Amino acid sequence: MSLHMSVSSTQDFLTCRRLYYYKRIKKYEKTSYNLPFIVGRVVHEGLAAVLAKNPKAIEFMTAVYKKERKAAIDAYTLSPEQIEELDMQEFTTKGMLLAYRTKYAKMIADMKLLGSEVEGAIDLGNDVTFVLKLDNIVKVRNKKILHELKTTKQITPDYVKRIQTDLQTAAYFHFHNIIFENEKIEEVMYDVIRKPSIRRKKGSKNIPPESKEAFMQRLQEWYQKPGDMDSVFHIERFKTPGITEDAIINTVVKVSEEMLRSKEKEDITKILISVIHILVMFVRCMHCAIREEKRRKIYYYILFVRAIM
Repeated sequence: MSLHMSVSSTQDFLTCRRLYYYKRIKKYEKTSYNLPFIVGRVVHEGLAAVLAKNPKAIEFMTAVYKKERKAAIDAYTLSPEQIEELDMQEFTTKGMLLAYRTKYAKMIADMKLLGSEVEGAIDLGNDVTFVLKLDNIVKVRNKKILHELKTTKQITPDYVKRIQTDLQTAAYFHFHNIIFENEKIEEVMYDVIRKPSIRRKKGSKNIPPESKEAFMQRLQEWYQKPGDMDSVFHIERFKTPGITEDAIINTVVKVSEEMLRSKEKEDITKILISVIHILVMFVRCMHCAIREEKRRKIYYYILFVRAIM
């Protein structure tokens, strides 16, 4: 019995086993419109282009946004308000990337992008495979670094406190170094960008809507001074995650064993349901056969009575 695991499926299982069962085994959860995921993908693609020193990174990210927008509109029935919010992201994501590029210009110049969306898989035994996809791998001054990019509404002290014990970062770091033993990652760069809380002004009866240029200018000013106590950028570098390699392996192996048990129970249930269906059909067929035999006997009896009368 094969099993493919990922960080997200592991987190689902650790959060709630019933959630994992309904979502991953029964497949009850349908894909739904998720704007934060769209923003995250667009910013990730754009930032990868910036790190790759692509002179047309902004144009590239705009093309990615338009592709994501079309896919969302084709796949889901969106309200006018949702479409308006989606359209806003073309400027919001552009503003985020421009502000990032300005703030970290020196760091970007020192960086070399080695790979983006780097995939890998590790065999855990018992026909269990753990798959991973790393955001970026970069090199800074001959040091190979895992670059984890996150976008969030707020960068709070609690958020920052949890960074070094992030399960996904630890799993990617340790499993990458097991898979690519001769090309190990030496450090983690956890990179957080806050999503802007300001919106483009719609205007009113006597005041026209805010122009794209004016909104972009206001976005740049907001990223320099957001108007609250929270940061808009946060980068944290550390040599190893707070969760050790042994702890990650032990967690994933134990979870995989429980997942397999859940899957075995589901398979057994399916077999039992199939057997019950077969038995029901058999009983129905037998019932039909008995009823038909009774009909045949009655028919012959009637013929016999008519013959002797």
